[in-house]
Amino acid sequence: MRIAIHSGTSNRGTIDRILAEARKAADYGLSGYWAPMLNGHDTLTVLAIVGREVAGIELGTAVVPMPLRPVYALAQQVTTVQEAIGGRLALGLGPSHEALVRDLFGLEWTPPLPATRQYVQELTRILAGEGDRRVVVGSGAATPVLLGAVNPAMAGLAGALASGVITWAAGRATVTDVIRPAVESALAKRPADAQPQSPFRIVTALPVCVTDDTPAGRAQVDRLLGANDALPSYQKVLRREGVAGVAELAVVGSPQEVEEQLRAFAEAGATDFAAHVVGPEARDRERTWEVLAACAKNLL
Repeated sequence: MRIAIHSGTSNRGTIDRILAEARKAADYGLSGYWAPMLNGHDTLTVLAIVGREVAGIELGTAVVPMPLRPVYALAQQVTTVQEAIGGRLALGLGPSHEALVRDLFGLEWTPPLPATRQYVQELTRILAGEGDRRVVVGSGAATPVLLGAVNPAMAGLAGALASGVITWAAGRATVTDVIRPAVESALAKRPADAQPQSPFRIVTALPVCVTDDTPAGRAQVDRLLGANDALPSYQKVLRREGVAGVAELAVVGSPQEVEEQLRAFAEAGATDFAAHVVGPEARDRERTWEVLAACAKNLL
């Protein structure tokens, strides 16, 4: 299982801070740096800047809300970023949430499953250079498309059309009981010539905190990241996992406990773990980075 960083700095920080985090991820031997796109920076633009400065790691979006980009516009932007960073972009995308689409983006909400199916089919055709709607610049590097999914229908759609799944605020029960069965069933029905070029990926993103004070670590997760617990899709996940919020799903504890929890995700079927580093104290956060670096060596 590859170990990467997931960071929300694109929503609330500066480009220089994002650059520093990505450089640190590379220096610590981690596999990649994943960033969301919400109410802050245009994440794809930032990753193009970062990729020109930081070599050797994958850069991913987790995720681009599809309502923000017409399909052809996203294909142009992705192709441009791939050329800029040498083919290291992984494109995570998803339909977002009704409240965000209506209230933040000011757009109409449409039923997510059929809209996502059509969008991914069109996007992958354009990126592959099939048909008349082509982007005629770029390096020619294939772009892995991963769908944000925490429920079976979207995971099944990812298995049918995409290169992977990326989750947020989903625990091992979701990976084992929902994501893997839905993906495996869909992949089994996929024609041989439509199979992913690389092994299908399940990227799990969760808060991680190495600390001697587990209650304080979980409280910090709740303060920073608990607002999303109220969104309907996450409510389903939390009920399935038997917890009240993401703070209970977070990977928190001693170095040994954190490594054991990450190893359990690998055994559950996660191919990648994207750690959102959290800690009540600066020392906790630095210890978390150190443990992740060690795990990156031990869990490969």
